[in-house]
Amino acid sequence: MKETISKLHKNRLFTLLVWLIMTFIAIIVAPNVTDTLQSYSQPTYSQSSQPAQAQQLRKDWGYGFGQASTVNVVYNNPKGKITPQQQTKIDTALNKLKQHQSFYSIKKIVTLNTNVAGQQQLLSKDGSTQIATLDIDAKSNTLRVLTNELVNEVKVSGLQSYITSPEIVRDVNNEKTAQVTNIVLITLFAVSILIVGIYFRSLLAPLISFITLFASFVVSFSLSTILAKHFGFAYNQYVPLEIGIATVVIGTIWNVYIYRKLRSVLALQREARYATKQTIDDLRFPITVVGSALALIFACCGFINYDQLQSLWTLGVTYVVLMLATLTLNAVFLAALGESLFWPSNAPLTAMKSHFWTQATEFSLWQPIASFLVVLYLTLPFIYFYHTSLNYSPMTNVTQTNQAVKGAHVLQAHFSEGKATPITIYLKNNQPLDNEKYLQHLDQLTSKLQHTKGVSAAYSLTQPSGMPIEKYYVSNQLQSIGLNAKQATGQLSQASTGIQTSGSNLNLSTLKQQVKDMQQLVKKSNQIVEDSSSLASQVNSVAANASVSVQQGASRRVRLYQQKINELNQSLQSVSAGISQLNAEGSVIQNYGQNSANNLQSYSQQISQVQKQLKQVSSQVHSSTDQLNNIYDYLNGLQKSGAANVYYITKAQLADTDFLQTMLNYTSQDKKITTIQVVLKNAPSSKNNVQQVKTLEDQVSLQLRGTPLSADKVAFSGEPVTQAINQSKYSHHFVTLLAIVIIGILATVFIVSRSILQPLYWTVAFVMSAATGFQLTYLTMHYVTGTNQFDWQVPMLAVSILTAIAAWQIIALGLSFRYTELSLLEWIRPTMASYGKIVRYILLVVIALAIGLTFGASFAMIETALIVIYTVCVYYLILPMIVSSMGKLAVTLPNKKNILKNK
Repeated sequence: MKETISKLHKNRLFTLLVWLIMTFIAIIVAPNVTDTLQSYSQPTYSQSSQPAQAQQLRKDWGYGFGQASTVNVVYNNPKGKITPQQQTKIDTALNKLKQHQSFYSIKKIVTLNTNVAGQQQLLSKDGSTQIATLDIDAKSNTLRVLTNELVNEVKVSGLQSYITSPEIVRDVNNEKTAQVTNIVLITLFAVSILIVGIYFRSLLAPLISFITLFASFVVSFSLSTILAKHFGFAYNQYVPLEIGIATVVIGTIWNVYIYRKLRSVLALQREARYATKQTIDDLRFPITVVGSALALIFACCGFINYDQLQSLWTLGVTYVVLMLATLTLNAVFLAALGESLFWPSNAPLTAMKSHFWTQATEFSLWQPIASFLVVLYLTLPFIYFYHTSLNYSPMTNVTQTNQAVKGAHVLQAHFSEGKATPITIYLKNNQPLDNEKYLQHLDQLTSKLQHTKGVSAAYSLTQPSGMPIEKYYVSNQLQSIGLNAKQATGQLSQASTGIQTSGSNLNLSTLKQQVKDMQQLVKKSNQIVEDSSSLASQVNSVAANASVSVQQGASRRVRLYQQKINELNQSLQSVSAGISQLNAEGSVIQNYGQNSANNLQSYSQQISQVQKQLKQVSSQVHSSTDQLNNIYDYLNGLQKSGAANVYYITKAQLADTDFLQTMLNYTSQDKKITTIQVVLKNAPSSKNNVQQVKTLEDQVSLQLRGTPLSADKVAFSGEPVTQAINQSKYSHHFVTLLAIVIIGILATVFIVSRSILQPLYWTVAFVMSAATGFQLTYLTMHYVTGTNQFDWQVPMLAVSILTAIAAWQIIALGLSFRYTELSLLEWIRPTMASYGKIVRYILLVVIALAIGLTFGASFAMIETALIVIYTVCVYYLILPMIVSSMGKLAVTLPNKKNILKNK
């Protein structure tokens, strides 16, 4: 038994068994790539971020909207305005949808019929495009499945119909990424097989290489996904692709190195097991150093405070697994196959000389300064004029024929460019918002946002159509008071005529009627005074937030108005008292006349007194009439002034059906949370999006300061907010990523080479090559495709690939420099001659694999491939000149200084 186990161990069968078990478990456990990407399709943020806070407020909304997603049903008539017949069909389709709300997990449907006050939000100005919004809670089905089902359900003959939203567009982008990932991974493995097969002219070598790389990829992918799922590690939609690229690119290079080494060892040692052992022993250290360095570099990325860059920790796991697979799994097959690995060709490989590297080295040693100037000439113009711009929109790589993308374009064409990507502002108050006290300031905030630079429209509880509703403003209330004043003027004129008649012919019955009329006038006057006081407080409130001049003007007009109203009220009360007194005295006179017919003289005196009083009352009535006419004219002027533009909704209007429907659309179940939807004039752009979102945030904070809403919890959400966060974090933390990569490579090569100056030159040369590669790619895409912006994921993908290539090439040079016994000048020529042969093959391998990236038919992959190709080509051109010229100058310059000192 011991002999059997020992034999199995010697033949590395235990290693094969372990890898078989690990690969089998990984295949079973690892989820489908498409399903994995769908799980991580939407961006994630910290709990303190604006979108996360907005999502929390959304959960507190009530009505079962906690996990609901809002989508738009878009109807468009390409021939012109939607006709009444087509509108009927739309209503029929939406009513049918309402009948099946539970089946499609629809929580709420908002249409033109249920949002009458906000029709301008749902209907384009040209009348050709109409929107209905659906709140969908995708519990049993995914949003993608529900969208596909709804597309067929909402169709209307004669109209174009779409289901779209920023979330759906992101999911479409994610679906496209999944397709690209699958295609690129298959292509990369196929290209790797072809490279190894053509290079070694063998059938078995590419097969063994594929088995090693595939096992490494499956284990790495499965392990990374499990860690992300169970421990909450960062993960994004490009992780499977990054793992695949890292595995294939570096794995192929390492396999080529191992198989080349094995063939050279077999030429001297025919026994396969010992040849394999010697091969692995010779390459274990360089592969371990490079693999460990890359693993540590990308493991450090896990500490970056941005999940998109933080997800690069998965490459740390990948390089550890790849390193183990390359050194152990390869050894199993190499020991078993020996020379058969290279069947059917057993001819030794002949390495062709690199004439360029030889000539470049000779020239650089002869004229090091001129050589250095050539390097600057090749790279400095591109570095000096370096310019790249990133596009953070998910629509960059999506298929333009997708229905959701077409629906977004329709919204942009018929409303505004920002209609497809609105910003939603959540406000949570401590008390219900169905109160004039809060609504007034909410209306002011809405108006302020509407006039903010870059904003096309703002929709809220007080302005659901994006425009003020006149009946809810002070001007409308002033008009009502003016009408009351005009009616009072007419009634006073009638009273004046009656009083004049009574002056010539005392009529007690008429006086009694006038007493009743005056009492009604006094009641109306009291009501006018009460309404005016309430309106005055509203005018003063809004004036307090205006400029000093406006505030003083409004206060002065209000004081004059209240003074006139009070004078009128006092005058009416005096008239009423006078007529009441006349009525009482007339009754006394009448009784006195009936009981004492003999006292005619006294009776005549009483009549004269009453007539005098009637004349006095008539004069007061004329004065009151003039005052009312003046007040009516003044009210008209006040109504037209800025002081009347104050939101003031009465209790009766709060109970109005239209307002209650608006409350249902814009407030939570407890009426404490509301939203303001802001539509920008332009689609989100990296040029101004961050500043635009910041402007809105500052505007809201400033407008709510010092108001009853100042303590409200405010949160922003929407595609522009998401892109602004990505842009600001990416710009800030990408520098951290570059620092980690450069410092990691430098630290490793410093330790390995036991030198500082020369490895620093090599690393700087690669950085210059990378900057040149980025700029050449930008120029290529600009002139060939008209694309002026990279997809924002491209720099991250390119850096992850270039880091691996740089680490392998620079550390390999460092190892050669460490183990040489030659002086620096003596080391340069043979090293450049031998290393040039190898680098040329590495260059071809990298270019071939980079071309494989373009098979995904994605701009992001094409841009990444071009960056890698340009970078490795430029580095291939300048590396021998940098190594030779900097090495020569490092030796000769100090010697010249010493000579000068000795002189």
